[in-house]
Amino acid sequence: MSFLKLFLSIIFIVNISTQFLNADARYMTEWTNPDGSKSKSPATFYSIKEAKTQSTPKLLSWECGPSEYIKWINWELDLEKNELRSKWLNKNSNNQDTQVARIISKGDRSIFVQDYSEEQKKWNSESWEFNYKSDQLYTIFMGEKYNYGDCKNTTNYNVLQTASILTWECGPSEYIKWINWELDLEKNELKSRWVNKNSIKERSSIAQIKSNKDGIATVQDDILDGNKATTNDIWDFYYDKKDQLHTVWKGKKWFYGDCKSTTPIKTASLANKVNSQIGHYANDKRNRFIGSYKDGGASFEGYWVQDKSGQECNSLVDGSRFYGKAWFKMVSEGKFEGRWGYCDTAPIFAWNGHQVSFTSDVTKTLSSKQQRVKIQKSLNFFGFNAGSPDGVFGKKTKTAIGELQTCWAGVDPSASTFPKTTEFGVLTPRQMQTLMETYDTAQKSYSKANCFYFQTLM
Repeated sequence: MSFLKLFLSIIFIVNISTQFLNADARYMTEWTNPDGSKSKSPATFYSIKEAKTQSTPKLLSWECGPSEYIKWINWELDLEKNELRSKWLNKNSNNQDTQVARIISKGDRSIFVQDYSEEQKKWNSESWEFNYKSDQLYTIFMGEKYNYGDCKNTTNYNVLQTASILTWECGPSEYIKWINWELDLEKNELKSRWVNKNSIKERSSIAQIKSNKDGIATVQDDILDGNKATTNDIWDFYYDKKDQLHTVWKGKKWFYGDCKSTTPIKTASLANKVNSQIGHYANDKRNRFIGSYKDGGASFEGYWVQDKSGQECNSLVDGSRFYGKAWFKMVSEGKFEGRWGYCDTAPIFAWNGHQVSFTSDVTKTLSSKQQRVKIQKSLNFFGFNAGSPDGVFGKKTKTAIGELQTCWAGVDPSASTFPKTTEFGVLTPRQMQTLMETYDTAQKSYSKANCFYFQTLM
């Protein structure tokens, strides 16, 4: 009987540890706002395979030259703003030229762009190709290929990563010379080291975290100077206000003087780990989770990042000054608990979620296999991966439909041009018609396109 319980427990742990790892998973989440109110929003976490495809930095750069016509040229491919920026110096010239081109479609490490005419104050009708499959970059314009000599990839592959251990140095106060705190959110431990006034002996303690919510950790003394605590007291550790730490024991507040956060900020290489966009929330890929899966996929650690939020930060994460630390941990199958905060402060506000499934079968809205195949081809054409166009609408196709709907909602929030979404992952008849008609028109001019194409229709 004990063996059976152990075996079932192992299965349960394995199931939890793979929650974030396998297929893309959609959750309904709820978080606590700083004013105490609650907000809800769907969130999608990518599988490891999909996350790795998202791990390419959004800003790629190269330095090239010389070549036949130029002394040097620098390229900057901005996949977030859909821009290709370039600076160069022609041979027999001392004047540096610059150009910003907009991306109209994307292929396999190649893009098609249009230049902006300052004279005519409009985008040129002619498009050209920029190929970056290797560091031997080249462009194609009106059928002619242009090479750019030796090119050096100057892309920054390092991204910020938060730590699961939060630390502070405090003091002096009424009773102590100094105290150092270490809050370990993975081991559920609160460690402390201190020196009392009128003493030279350093003391230490480890307390077990019984609960942790919105910047308040309720703990129980476990070890004191290497011996079991005799009191086994339960008390609260408050870290909800930036560096103004205090504890509450038996109804009395204890303050620790000026406190300084010493939590380290690490960097990690995209080449070795998945440390980039892990998912998104609020049905908008611009609201993104940046970081890494931990513990075999049982937890996430990193940042939430937006284009705008309630607080602007001093530094940048993933190209934005609107971000905050976040972590999530699976507590049961299909359910996670987590915390979030602003900027680089400790994540103290609750952010929890439970997994949801697609509630409707999208095939019910489609009358024929031929029509379903065309829908899949249309999704693939615009960069929403529906898999092989076989007419079978599985999870990949449903996810692609949801991404298309997110795109439309992002470029047309009022639904004045594109039909409004009534159910995530399910096409309405009007949405089907719009998608297929847009596909028929776009493929006459382009081999591939993306969400930016819909912006041009606004």
